[in-house]
Amino acid sequence: MKPAFDIPGSDYYEQLFEHAPIGILQTRLDGTIINANPAMARMLGYGSAAEYIEAAGHFVGNSYAIPQSRQAFVETILSQNQPYMFENRFRRKDGTALPCRVHVRTARRPDGSIDYLDSFVQDMSQEIDIARTLEKREAQYRSVFENTGAGTIIIEQDTTISMANAGFAQMLGFTKEEIEGKMTWTSVIADEEDRDRMLRYHRMRRHHPEQVPVEYEFKLRDNFGNIKNIWLRVGMITGTDRSVASLVDITSLKQAERNLRSSESKLSGILEAFGGFAYACSRDRRLTFANKTLRAVIGQECLGLLCHEAIFRLDAPCPWCGQEEVFRGETVHREFLNPIDGRWYFAVGSPIFGANDAVAERQTVIVDIHKRKQAELDLKEKEARLQQENIRLRAAIKERYRFGDIVGKSAAMQKVYELILRAAATDANVIIYGESGTGKELVARAIHDLSERGGRRFVPVNCGAIPPHLMESEFFGYKKGAFTGADQTKPGLFDYADDGTLFLDELGEIKEEMQVKLLRVLEGGGYTPIGGLETQKSRARIISATNKGLVQLLEKGRMREDFFYRIHIFPIQLPPLRERREDIPLLVDHFLAKYGKEQGVNTLRGHELETLINYGWPGNVRQLENTIQRYMSFNSLDFMDFQGQSGSGGTENVPVTVRPGEGPLRDAVQEFERAYLFSLLNRHQWNRTRVASILGIERKTLYLKLRKLGIQNE
Repeated sequence: MKPAFDIPGSDYYEQLFEHAPIGILQTRLDGTIINANPAMARMLGYGSAAEYIEAAGHFVGNSYAIPQSRQAFVETILSQNQPYMFENRFRRKDGTALPCRVHVRTARRPDGSIDYLDSFVQDMSQEIDIARTLEKREAQYRSVFENTGAGTIIIEQDTTISMANAGFAQMLGFTKEEIEGKMTWTSVIADEEDRDRMLRYHRMRRHHPEQVPVEYEFKLRDNFGNIKNIWLRVGMITGTDRSVASLVDITSLKQAERNLRSSESKLSGILEAFGGFAYACSRDRRLTFANKTLRAVIGQECLGLLCHEAIFRLDAPCPWCGQEEVFRGETVHREFLNPIDGRWYFAVGSPIFGANDAVAERQTVIVDIHKRKQAELDLKEKEARLQQENIRLRAAIKERYRFGDIVGKSAAMQKVYELILRAAATDANVIIYGESGTGKELVARAIHDLSERGGRRFVPVNCGAIPPHLMESEFFGYKKGAFTGADQTKPGLFDYADDGTLFLDELGEIKEEMQVKLLRVLEGGGYTPIGGLETQKSRARIISATNKGLVQLLEKGRMREDFFYRIHIFPIQLPPLRERREDIPLLVDHFLAKYGKEQGVNTLRGHELETLINYGWPGNVRQLENTIQRYMSFNSLDFMDFQGQSGSGGTENVPVTVRPGEGPLRDAVQEFERAYLFSLLNRHQWNRTRVASILGIERKTLYLKLRKLGIQNE
């Protein structure tokens, strides 16, 4: 069945219809299919147009779903002054859906009435699969147009302006939507003589480009009736019948020169579509086309050469080109390593159909993906290395009594060791829960040491020891002169921990105002030192610890929800010592070995060890360590227990044993203070805020005393 072309030169258009690379449907207004071209049938998996029409039942609605009623659809088309475009899904022969873009236009009889509808159907599946690398040429031009620095347009053969950038729209006083596909090039030319001359250039440029000037001037009339003197540079887009023009308002010569340089430097990118390699080969692998980027690499006189020799300097055809598949009509996607430059590329080979629907040439587009591929290979190598390291470490810690400085063989601690390994293999934020004295900082250090950041800094910070008004300067630092006393620039904790690990102990002590600022850093927004102007970024990993229930703080409004979920990614719960009593003998041996060398003590009596195992240990491992230290000093167990109740004076009655001896009064007072503070801290599970309140002093003062008396935090 021949296409319904009742126009002069219909044989020519019939050839176009038969050999067009896109599908063409001709239908009556009621949806009856008049004709379909071979490309339409191929696209849907049919052997011929007749087979497709028969399968569709001669009604276009049987082959795809129009997104509205037929009558409304036709009315929409007839209301348009230009071809109507929409996206739809056609049904293939195998029943699957094929995403397509459809352009519909009306074909009219000599009396002006509608004869039939022409639908031009483009397969969008390849466009979707290859993503943006093989988008339509107009989409590729758009990103360049918007940055040329001059008014730039694409002109179709019929003088329609199909694309315009923001510069041209501003120059003309219309929106891009009002220009693209709706205005002709000649409609903006103010002078009739200019219009005749430029129309002549427009036609000659398509047949005899060497006889047409590339640069000239003309007068333009904008939307407000203003006449502007315009400098124009125009040329053909290689391989098409479209031309690209850059326009500059030369009212200001200086500005025009700057815009000219910008437009000239980017015009080549517009003409060549994109910066990768694009070439075409015949069946015997000889180059028939090479874009400008490729010609710059292999030389201008490359046509006719063997593609594998000219491009890749290989003696035999490239193993990745897929020549056989392409000449069978298939599209081939390959990733390959270029033997010349050692970089990774992504190649798409697709067929170019000639006469009789046979594949005449192979078209190849190559995009540099080295950065992505290298990252992918590095990631796989890292995963393999971490997996081997994980296996090695698992084997090493199985049934072992310690993990670095962490001591314990109980099932609870074996689970903690497992979580440490998992946390070390990732870069996610970790939150460690546990009562005071359970060893949260030891766990944080173990995660840091086993991770890829192990060679970087581990920066611990006790959030409860920093006064709220100093917290921002401590974390973010400050610039010289930022405030009174800032006589030099001081880096913050995030600066010290960059590329390493920042350990935030007592996380629950951070106020909501500071949580907002820390959240911005955690989300990649960076921070600004006090007195600074530039935002700085930190690559520090965050490991947090708390002996408080963060969920309760969340419910009470003392912790922001977004901050909580940013911190609470990889939780680890440390068991209290009373829940892993089987580890107490190991811990005792560890502390005796650690502190007993100077004292000459390396063992405990049986009943003493039993006493230690049966004790409740409210202060956990830290209390056990302190107890062993006192044992080696006084040769007796002293848990510093107390049973007193709160007194009316705001302090607590705590029985503290002062052992008789001789020495300066100052030493005796310090010994009493040390014992008294140990007792209070152990009783209140090392809640420093509570202890400071009982003592009637500021929390900062308490921290200074603890440091002075050598009472260490975990």
